Amino acid sequence: MSYQRAIDAFNLRLTSGIAQCENLDHPPFVERVSGMDPWQHPYEAYLSAFKALDLDWVHGIPTTATPRETFATSSSVPLDDGRRLTAWGINGSQWREEFRFHAVEDVLAYDPLLNEPPVDHITVKSAPGWHHATVAQQRAVGDAFVVAGPYYTTLFQCGIMVFGWPLFLTAAGADPVRFARILEGFATLTARNISEFAADRLPFLFIHDDIAMQHGMVFHPRWYRQYIFPLYERILEPVLSNGVTRTCFVSDGDYTAVVPDLLALGFDGLMISPNMNLGEIARAHGRDHFLVGNVDTAVLTFGDRDDVRHEVARCVEEGKAAGAHIIKAIGDMPYNIPIDNLAAYFDATSALRA
Repeated sequence: MSYQRAIDAFNLRLTSGIAQCENLDHPPFVERVSGMDPWQHPYEAYLSAFKALDLDWVHGIPTTATPRETFATSSSVPLDDGRRLTAWGINGSQWREEFRFHAVEDVLAYDPLLNEPPVDHITVKSAPGWHHATVAQQRAVGDAFVVAGPYYTTLFQCGIMVFGWPLFLTAAGADPVRFARILEGFATLTARNISEFAADRLPFLFIHDDIAMQHGMVFHPRWYRQYIFPLYERILEPVLSNGVTRTCFVSDGDYTAVVPDLLALGFDGLMISPNMNLGEIARAHGRDHFLVGNVDTAVLTFGDRDDVRHEVARCVEEGKAAGAHIIKAIGDMPYNIPIDNLAAYFDATSALRA
């Protein structure tokens, strides 16, 4: 069963083959696999496709769909409160253009625990909806697969989402001590939310924080060791102590420089981007950990079927040294990947499954 295959991978009990996680949001391919219109029946179509593809871990099952005509004339549309919605699958991807902070002093005066001016996703009430929806979907699908989307705004990500990149970086560099107080507040909120998750003793927690860029860390690794990783330790303590929950870390970019730090904090697994060397990380650190990835979505999008098969073979070969390898297309699977390439990809991965 796919659920058990994922659990075995998380716990390094996968005796043969690989497990698979995909964030598939490609309506035409989902319709081909499921035989249903995902715009009319999103939950039923995606659930059927995930089962037919024998996936072991998915980030969630869509329950609604943005009207099909939303992106008929533009690849993005404005939303309220300074946000935009970009074409991506059946619900798009939201991103913020306008922020509520406009000066470094405004940032340094902010207290996340008071949350003034209010930011909707930086409250202790923001995570339970994600948590409860995950639990409900897992119960609904039973042993078909693991449902576990990322806890998105862990700590570093809070600064990006609340202040925007320019003010975040400027304020953190201008007065690291005062900015550390803000990070403490973000960590307090996240720790409360993760404690609720840990109390349910769920088998898996997926932690997201974009601490890196395409070619390395945003700050010097010393900065993370001083200001971020001690707070991670506090955040992770409830799940590490319950003896059940396995944890996985993901960040955009190349965070190779701090891989040893993350594993020392207690993460059981890491998602490895294509701009990181999966083989080297697997050989150096992977024997006692599971690794996820690192198929390059760009190959699926711009290559041909042979390129896709070669990319799968490369990824599987490099992941062999890990305690377990969960293959995944990093960059996810949006609507612009050629359908024939997706078919080639899933044909290739299914042949390698346990």
